[in-house]
Amino acid sequence: MKRMRKFLVTVLAASTILMTGCGNASILEEYSFGYTQLKSGNSEVYLMTPMEMGKSQNNDGTVLYGANDSHWWMAAESRPASEITIQQWAEKPISLLEQTHYTDLQTKVSETTVLDRPATEVHCTFNLNVQGHAVQMVGQSLFFEDNGQIWDITYLYNPADPVGKEVIDHVFGQIK
Repeated sequence: MKRMRKFLVTVLAASTILMTGCGNASILEEYSFGYTQLKSGNSEVYLMTPMEMGKSQNNDGTVLYGANDSHWWMAAESRPASEITIQQWAEKPISLLEQTHYTDLQTKVSETTVLDRPATEVHCTFNLNVQGHAVQMVGQSLFFEDNGQIWDITYLYNPADPVGKEVIDHVFGQIK
């Protein structure tokens, strides 16, 4: 009887482990995806994020939201549309990256739409020097205007990290 009970407990434990995918959580189980409200001036947009974003507001009218973990980094920044155009702002990160110690910078700029309005998408890859080792990074940014504010939504991850890539693929461009 004891042997049978031990056998059944072992079978039950093994089947539980197999049914849960041997302990590998999917990103949907690991993160609390949802829409985060971003507000600046008269603009209010909702951005799909894997977790809540922190907020910082500067005296110059810019608002910055951000969140990250060991797999990915996300930031959203807004500025009054009277200060800068979408195209001017989309060119700024590229010129800043070109002036830094990053290497092998590759960029692609394309036109798209966000909230049914014209927008600019910037996709870049570059190598980042981390403790003497080159680490490839992927950056994706969306620049768009909403109610007098220009937004820059930036996503960053290491393409060798499957979790980071999957998270960013899941949330990229999910804006309401």
